[in-house]
Amino acid sequence: MLTVTEDAKAHLATLINDNNIPEDKAIRLIAGAQGIGLAPDTPADADRTFDHDGRTVLCIEPHLCEKLEGRTLSVQNTEHGAQLSIA
Repeated sequence: MLTVTEDAKAHLATLINDNNIPEDKAIRLIAGAQGIGLAPDTPADADRTFDHDGRTVLCIEPHLCEKLEGRTLSVQNTEHGAQLSIA
């Protein structure tokens, strides 16, 4: 299973708040032709979800979560600010 650090959850919560994403939505980790991305979406019952301060901040489809087995989603500080990364 993918591990999500507390810093990453806090960063996702900040993204949600800064972008006025409604309470019933979270950020979905998606895989596409360009790689892995993020998009606001409603969590599905089968999703693996991650919470921060009582709110779901991240949802991932089960098949993608399996592909990310043993990896960690964290925040890296870069010259462009905080960036999420999977290692």
